[in-house]
Amino acid sequence: MSADDDAPDPIEDAATRWAIEQDAGLSDDGIAALEQWLGSDPRHPPAFEKARAAWRFMGHPAIRSEVTQRRLSEPPLPGYPPVGRPEGKRKWIAPAVAASVALLVAGAIGDWPTALRSDAMTATGEQRTMTLADGSQVQLNTDSAISIDYQPDRRIVHVLKGEAAFSVARDPRRPFSVEAKGGSTTALGTRFIVDRHADRTQITVTLHSVRVAAPGAGASIAIVKEGQSVRYDRNGVGSVRTVDANAVSAWTRKRLVFVDQPLRAVVAELNRYHPGYIGIIGTDLGNRRVSGIFRTDNPVAALDTLQASLKLASIRLTDRVIFIHD
Repeated sequence: MSADDDAPDPIEDAATRWAIEQDAGLSDDGIAALEQWLGSDPRHPPAFEKARAAWRFMGHPAIRSEVTQRRLSEPPLPGYPPVGRPEGKRKWIAPAVAASVALLVAGAIGDWPTALRSDAMTATGEQRTMTLADGSQVQLNTDSAISIDYQPDRRIVHVLKGEAAFSVARDPRRPFSVEAKGGSTTALGTRFIVDRHADRTQITVTLHSVRVAAPGAGASIAIVKEGQSVRYDRNGVGSVRTVDANAVSAWTRKRLVFVDQPLRAVVAELNRYHPGYIGIIGTDLGNRRVSGIFRTDNPVAALDTLQASLKLASIRLTDRVIFIHD
């Protein structure tokens, strides 16, 4: 798990700041500052249009009004121009870009390109277990997809996105391999988890061993045994390390286990299971250490537990969009 994988993009952050500022009404200085920002980088205009579309999608009047009123009721942040009302004060919750985009993608567009390529797929917060033709089992985690390519002499499953746990039926005549982002994991009579991220893939073995191969400048092959994990990316296969496989596989039992993790990493993981967005206001708060066990099928209840144990408050724009703060 890595909070960095789910961290908001700074350009999208700024774009949604401006989209909501424009919706609330910009002063002359604000309009000039927006135009300057749009012209300062060719990536800014498309990001701004995407943010405007996302904000419109979120656009239940009560939600939009509450965000705007909260923003106008607090002292202005340094470095940002005032909004249209000269007397207005504001506070912007930076991670709202992730909320807007997540809601737009999950609620309106969906991942149709992946859906067309997949043989099995889960939505956000959904988990699914399926038995393949050879008796092997695959458990898909939230927002995951696979395609299946069984041939007379081989068995291949492609992880198109997300995370999947495999329990492989033995068949010496037909090797079982899982492919993701150019790499391949071949079962040696085993149970293992493949977690595909945007920039890397992580393999964790919970029983017996696997052979992991990937092209790149680094090591190209590694044997990973029970209780071990390895990552590969465009640079090749990394170093094999010992992990708590029981904790890594906890999601297969609808649990998430955290031991002395920063709150931002915990919230990033909860966001994988929440059909909306959970954000943190404040860098220092995101660094606070957390240990606990939470259920994957009720991320809002997990957040309630975190709030109570850490004595935090929250802003809830319905249970779909939640910001926690001191």
